[in-house]
Amino acid sequence: MSGVTMKTEVVGIRDAVKTLKKIEPAVYKEFRKNAVTALKPITLDAQAKLNQAGAAPLSGMSRKWTTKTGRQIFPYMQTKAVRGVKVSLRPSKAAFLTVQQKDANGAIFDIAGRSSTNRFGEALTMRFGNASRTMWPAADANEARVRDNLADLVQSVAKQTETKLRY
Repeated sequence: MSGVTMKTEVVGIRDAVKTLKKIEPAVYKEFRKNAVTALKPITLDAQAKLNQAGAAPLSGMSRKWTTKTGRQIFPYMQTKAVRGVKVSLRPSKAAFLTVQQKDANGAIFDIAGRSSTNRFGEALTMRFGNASRTMWPAADANEARVRDNLADLVQSVAKQTETKLRY
């Protein structure tokens, strides 16, 4: 699946979140919820781009497609592609916060034609621009807002834990 990685490092955040999960599970749960909200500008922008693409970006995408192994790839369903844009919080992995397209059809629409040229990818490129069509442009356009949201979130969690540690 296609994922967006925007490199903004807050030194020690990974360790701080791990410690927060152990010491203050309630604050950690609130942090997770607010982290999803902080990345909302990216998810909303990516979802809007998928909505602009229409019910079937190319006419053939509305038909049933299967692979040689029998796995069904299409028909493209716009609602599933829009719902497939998800935020993941994994403090132990390489990427701390990610916005991913979890739906295969949405990922295919986003990335098709990036690594190799074919008629399908070229048709998508002519109508919707180069790959990545939704996820990376959404992340790039909203980077500053997300960075500010995350900085505010880290400060609020720091204040909460500092107050609890003091008393």
